[in-house]
Amino acid sequence: MGPDLVHHPLSRADGSTVLSSGPYTVIAGVNGPIEVQRRDELPEEAAIEVNLRPASGVGGPRERWLETVLQSVLKSIVLVHMFPRTLVQITLQITKEPSMKLRRTSGDISLIPTLLNAAVTSLVDGGIPLAMTSSAILATVSSDGRVVLEPQEKEIASCKSTHAMAFSANGEQLLNESSGNFNFDKWSKVADMAKQASIAAIGHVGEDTAMSNGGAQTEPWLRQALEDEAKAAGAWREAT
Repeated sequence: MGPDLVHHPLSRADGSTVLSSGPYTVIAGVNGPIEVQRRDELPEEAAIEVNLRPASGVGGPRERWLETVLQSVLKSIVLVHMFPRTLVQITLQITKEPSMKLRRTSGDISLIPTLLNAAVTSLVDGGIPLAMTSSAILATVSSDGRVVLEPQEKEIASCKSTHAMAFSANGEQLLNESSGNFNFDKWSKVADMAKQASIAAIGHVGEDTAMSNGGAQTEPWLRQALEDEAKAAGAWREAT
């Protein structure tokens, strides 16, 4: 099963989504291309700005680091050269986090896939041209060495290592953030499984692209979401 996704919940944003995946829920809003302050203006491409708001309180170093990670990935996804001297602004509001207390690095990294998937789907909802389709996956390695994709709260809390990875539809790796105790062989296994799951999420609906994950299935949820968005965008043609 894929994440729960709601399209365009915010009426005043150019694009927006609500995405729930595992123990996290994030609201994403996109505005752009819009006017950019001169100090942030780039002469040959659009600037990407990511603003992350925590579930409670004000943002700190954790939020600034996550913004930097997301901004780097999104800059490689958005066709920034189509909109020079403008700004694409992405705002992410965390509305649900794990009730259990997680190790700081594990908690930070486990949040990244939900944030990135919410940002990408909101860019699509806002009609921002993208160079590629991407999907982010969270994986953990349990104490007995088992790799778990899209783990639940208890599995994140008890895992030996946490891995956030993102891949394009062609299998190009766009993101790799890991923490915990692991060796290269284990990381390579995690990367292979995450890559397969990411490609399965972007796979064609109706084809046998679902990937087994110990009884769970990684289905082409992102492909289905993009097709639904494309149909909704062209619905006015049938109404006229």
